[in-house]
Amino acid sequence: MAISVEDAPSVHRAAVRPVTLRWFLKRTLIGIAILMVAMGGLAWLTYASIDPDLDGENGSKAAGTVQQTPARLMAVEL
Repeated sequence: MAISVEDAPSVHRAAVRPVTLRWFLKRTLIGIAILMVAMGGLAWLTYASIDPDLDGENGSKAAGTVQQTPARLMAVEL
């Protein structure tokens, strides 16, 4: 059984709207807003993950011990 042209369903093409300046600006502003929310959230989560107890007390002690201890040089054979 052969399929003829009459058996094929007709294709209705929808009219494609042209890209206008308003459409482009709207999509650009939406993209910038999404980017700002994402980067702001990432910055806030990074800041919130810092433990203030470890930052102030142990950080100064560790920095003081490193400065007081002289550096050791090691010979490296190549």
